[in-house]
Amino acid sequence: MALGLLVYLADRDLSRSTLIPAAAALSAGPLIGTLGQWLPSFIHPFAFSLFTAAAARAGTQPAYRACAGWWIVNVAFEAGQHPRASAPLASFVEALFGQGRVARGLSGYFVHGTFDLGDIVAATSGALAAAGVLFAVHRIGGGNANRTGS
Repeated sequence: MALGLLVYLADRDLSRSTLIPAAAALSAGPLIGTLGQWLPSFIHPFAFSLFTAAAARAGTQPAYRACAGWWIVNVAFEAGQHPRASAPLASFVEALFGQGRVARGLSGYFVHGTFDLGDIVAATSGALAAAGVLFAVHRIGGGNANRTGS
């Protein structure tokens, strides 16, 4: 998660970021480079899937659902930035939530964001990597890591 935040602080133009205050920006210039374009899209579903799986009670539904859930969230937010979807979605958000700070930030994310198929590939890779980690932990742990019916 810290690496993903570092990309935003050091490599991205924070004037376009609605969720990170511009005052937090580093002035060091690009640190991550080209990989930084898609790294946050990889890290977000990867890290949040693992956090969600770790927070789940052992013996509940398989932790792989966390990977699928965070993948859906990431792909939906990326698709919401598509030129055909962004303006109608932003209008819907403002109609639903009003003109408050959160609604403006969310609608601004869709309108000012850039749809990138590479971000969808990165999110898919991040969710699959998290599923791979969960599978490995499940195998190493003798099958006790959040499996159904334990």
